[in-house]
Amino acid sequence: MKGSVVKITSKGQLTLPVEIRRELGVRKDDYLYVTRAGELILMKRIGVNPKEILDTFQQVAKESGLTRKELNRVIREIRRAKE
Repeated sequence: MKGSVVKITSKGQLTLPVEIRRELGVRKDDYLYVTRAGELILMKRIGVNPKEILDTFQQVAKESGLTRKELNRVIREIRRAKE
């Protein structure tokens, strides 16, 4: 795949080249996860709205009677286990 040059607008927006959008199946209203790796900016298409995931997670936690403090403790334990 060849590279492309894109311009960043004053609002920090950019246009993904149509070839890349077609090859990766990126469409209007899709979500991209963006992160930095050194001097690189990496983007990955994700299939769901992160807000929908959060809303579902919060609803399940509420129904299960988990507190925010308990959730934070579990998240910390999971992160430590990955190290």
